Amino acid sequence: MDDKLSLKNIEVKPNSIAIIDWFEGSAGQVDSWICELGYHVACFINPTSTPPNVDIEKDKLVRESKLFSYPTQNSFKNRPLITAVQWPEILHNLKIKKALIMVADQQQRLDNMVLAKKNGIELINAIHPTATVMPDAVLHENTVLHAKSFVGYRAELHAGSVLNSGAQVDHHNVLFECVRLDPGVVTAGNVVIEPFATLHTGAVVINQVRIGEGAIVGAGTVLIKDVEPYTMVVGNPGRVIRHLQR
Repeated sequence: MDDKLSLKNIEVKPNSIAIIDWFEGSAGQVDSWICELGYHVACFINPTSTPPNVDIEKDKLVRESKLFSYPTQNSFKNRPLITAVQWPEILHNLKIKKALIMVADQQQRLDNMVLAKKNGIELINAIHPTATVMPDAVLHENTVLHAKSFVGYRAELHAGSVLNSGAQVDHHNVLFECVRLDPGVVTAGNVVIEPFATLHTGAVVINQVRIGEGAIVGAGTVLIKDVEPYTMVVGNPGRVIRHLQR
């Protein structure tokens, strides 16, 4: 796509959505399969005031993958990439009524979700065809479930939750706003995870543990007791190694 972006050239269909974000791979992954849910990705949105400034040649030197997608200032994955803080106005002009917020920073994700709702933009869920969701589970808006993730009996995922590949949330879990589970995380029954917490790859949580707001659980950590808000916990069993800034 040419670096000169014209909104008039953006293809919009009745099932069109905008993906808000493009960075760190997750948005690109969802783009690769969300068409299977009946959606058409009309554009990506960079919800900042600064267009992407990627030194592609330098970046290629540190990436082994030959299939990595690099943006220009105005395109990503052969689709328009629009940089705008007040992006709902642009979607209204394009007559795009739905969006999926993929911003990696959890507070910014929530801020953009609030912005969308204030402007009448419907937030969708993105559930990979191989994900398993038990019938009595509850998924709130803007939930993202990647390949082979699992949501158990009467679990509840609040708005903005993200389960990466193979993550497992068992029965009666409650994940509050913008919680992120990385690949292979397993939480047993009756686990509660407060807003903005992150569990990194392969973490395991036993039954009836509560993880506080903004906490970070390191890769491979085994949690056998509650985690205080805004702490970093690692190891087996998990132990606090750092207190985080709120």
